Amino acid sequence: MAEAAPTEAFVISAAIDFGTAYSGYAFSLRTDPSKIYKNKGWNANGLLSFKTPTCVLLNYRKQFDSFGYEAENKYAELAEEENHEVWLFFCRFKMILHNNKVFWSRSFFHVQVKNSHK
Repeated sequence: MAEAAPTEAFVISAAIDFGTAYSGYAFSLRTDPSKIYKNKGWNANGLLSFKTPTCVLLNYRKQFDSFGYEAENKYAELAEEENHEVWLFFCRFKMILHNNKVFWSRSFFHVQVKNSHK
């Protein structure tokens, strides 16, 4: 088993709440670990929310475009203009990842989903 790195090597401690419906984050700095920072809030059509929908939008090249409210809003605009068909919009996908193999790269992840309808 690898040894843990000394805590002095870390400048920031971060937590990501990757939820089924909504996601958020928080972090603290080594200089003041008891002070916890969280996102100031995502703009939810004029309202502020500490969490954002767990949604991701990929462009026609399957590259990341946006996440959360920004992804929802952009995809809605694309759909209204009938330009959405080559875009990939994923929402509430966390549980699909749970029991499937996930392959990560620097710019994209691929999920191998088990077919339950054989």
